[in-house]
Amino acid sequence: MHPVLFQIGNFEMASYGLMTALGYAAAAGYLLPRIKTSGIKGLTKDTFWNLIFIAFVGAIVGGKLLFIFVSWPQLGATFAEKIATILKDIRYGFVFFGGMIVAVTALVWYIRRKKLPLLKTADFMIVGLPLGHALGRIGCFLAGCCYGKPTSLPWGVRFTDAHALVPPELLGVPLHPTQLYEAFLNLMLFVALHVASKRPHKDGAILVAYVWGYALMRFCIEFFRGDFRGGFLLGLSPSQVISLFTAVVAFYIWAKFLRGASHGR
Repeated sequence: MHPVLFQIGNFEMASYGLMTALGYAAAAGYLLPRIKTSGIKGLTKDTFWNLIFIAFVGAIVGGKLLFIFVSWPQLGATFAEKIATILKDIRYGFVFFGGMIVAVTALVWYIRRKKLPLLKTADFMIVGLPLGHALGRIGCFLAGCCYGKPTSLPWGVRFTDAHALVPPELLGVPLHPTQLYEAFLNLMLFVALHVASKRPHKDGAILVAYVWGYALMRFCIEFFRGDFRGGFLLGLSPSQVISLFTAVVAFYIWAKFLRGASHGR
């Protein structure tokens, strides 16, 4: 595809970075006009932008850390080689669940510090996440990361750019466009959450719906991924194990606390 959109001198505009930035902008642009109608006492524009910033930094740091953890054996034979591989192009190599875990932890701390209603604020913020994530996955597609396994299906995608992040032996080979699978499903999840958020629901219901929906989506897509997934448990990748765990927890919370009559909004 197009890992580098254009270059001016030594400056390169990476498609992945641009689409990730557009993803955050889209999520913020969707949520910002809804602050006044959210009904969240104490949520100001300044507080909102702080939440966006914390989510951004947490996602970058956590995503990179989990990528290093699951990919450590593949990064080089010695410690120095591993560090050199990580620093070679630090723009790439992130695992979404790592970013989500760190970002959520930091956001919970900030929300409690500001004495905002935790579940109601989480419901409000989470709707924008799959919208931004969808655009980020298009960035993955353009860069060639998070690629799929070889396929004979008619929609298989061939990466031919030498700078794409697929291995050299897979250049020109039809691959599952797993990045586009996830982008499309994230958009569908965004629409579903948008509609659900406008209907009466208990606080926390939208958050649980997102966690369950994304976990199911990610678990299935992992079977089609062709990049190193970090062998973990029973042949499942770390992301699949995390997906199963979070889906079970989300279902338990829904069954225990959220099933039944909804609160009015």
